[in-house]
Amino acid sequence: MNKTKVILLTTLLGSVLGLTACQSTPNAEQGMDQDHHRHQGMQLTPEQRAEWQAKREQRLEKREQMREERQAQWAKIEQACQGKRIGDRVDVQWKNRTIQGTCEVRFIPDQSQFKRQANATT
Repeated sequence: MNKTKVILLTTLLGSVLGLTACQSTPNAEQGMDQDHHRHQGMQLTPEQRAEWQAKREQRLEKREQMREERQAQWAKIEQACQGKRIGDRVDVQWKNRTIQGTCEVRFIPDQSQFKRQANATT
């Protein structure tokens, strides 16, 4: 086959595959537009709007509470090795679990135990 034909066919095939990939990947803006149009036709009654607003506020409060709990847990982990020497064994409580680790420059949990606990939750 002629080199020119091979190059032309390769370029054509690459272009077709590239265009196909672009068309099959959803665009973030398109998804937002679809959601906007879907909800635009729905008119909420004042009671429905109040209920929706109350649920939204509950979700925001729960999210903030979870964020504060997570920050408290990380603060506890960061302080786990204060006053300890490098190489000392330390146990840290994390969501009703005890994670064993070693003080290095910072607390590093034992990976084998961490994986075992992750499998127990699923």
